[in-house]
Amino acid sequence: MERIVHVCNGDSTADTLSLADLPGEIRVFADALDQGPVLPVSDAEHYKLRGEYWASRGMADDGRLAAWDRGVDEAAAAEEVILWFEHDLFDQLGLVRLLARLSRKGLPQTLTIVSIDRHPEIPNFLGFGQLKPEQLAELWPRRAPLSRDALDEAISAWIGVTAADPRSLPFLVRRVKALPFLAGALERHLEEYPDPTSGMSRTERQVLAAIARNEGSAAALIQQSHASDPRYPITDMHLFAVLQTLGACAFIEGAPTGTMSPAALRAATPTITALGRQALAGAIDRVHEVGIDTWRGGVHLTGKGPVWRWDSRERKLIER
Repeated sequence: MERIVHVCNGDSTADTLSLADLPGEIRVFADALDQGPVLPVSDAEHYKLRGEYWASRGMADDGRLAAWDRGVDEAAAAEEVILWFEHDLFDQLGLVRLLARLSRKGLPQTLTIVSIDRHPEIPNFLGFGQLKPEQLAELWPRRAPLSRDALDEAISAWIGVTAADPRSLPFLVRRVKALPFLAGALERHLEEYPDPTSGMSRTERQVLAAIARNEGSAAALIQQSHASDPRYPITDMHLFAVLQTLGACAFIEGAPTGTMSPAALRAATPTITALGRQALAGAIDRVHEVGIDTWRGGVHLTGKGPVWRWDSRERKLIER
């Protein structure tokens, strides 16, 4: 009997897919590679670095990172592997890592993908987690084979994302074609670099602007993000970190403290400060004013500059 394995972008999709009455086993890969260091290192070093990062955020690895990789490695022996990864930055980073890994470790006999950025029955489509089992099942016949060009693009993108120098990424944004949502995701990745004026990422600016409009509750901030930023819809975990960063910069008061918990996030009542209004207006530069310490893939943005920044108008990287 032909062995089929589905690889999903998270437990929510896997749980729904398990009810869709489709043939095959289900595996999960769900590391949020949009956050923390992602370097071109051995598996052991990768798990160590990622585990330390998540531990610093109050979330123990518990061996999940290695287990997710083992599940994909074992799936490569199947006759067909189907990847369920949608259009957003979280999924596309996971997708290129898995494709680069499969290309290195060994490809299955047939490798296909279900990847969408919209659904006719979901007005504001964000991801597979919004779909019912029967809606996922209806996507199954639409799975498409992954071409050699798609694999090559994924390998190039993974090399670019994990590099300590990000200058290949704008070139890849212009070049990739075989993976339809990768260019948009890579550009959204670049938008998380500090901008040339305020020194904040796009997400930080969006959250701070919403707080300035008195949309400071977690629910309102998440809703605003999901409506305006479908390529990178914010999660509870990411919002918690962004609020803590804005608090550490003294751009807001009332940021959540401690490690991430839904209760702490809901209890937070952030309000913008005078310094935050200056930052939002571009009157001060966050990097020069208070410094930065964050990772974008393989790039460590640290200190008070110069650091890599993304000029979205000119669509180019600069150091300042």
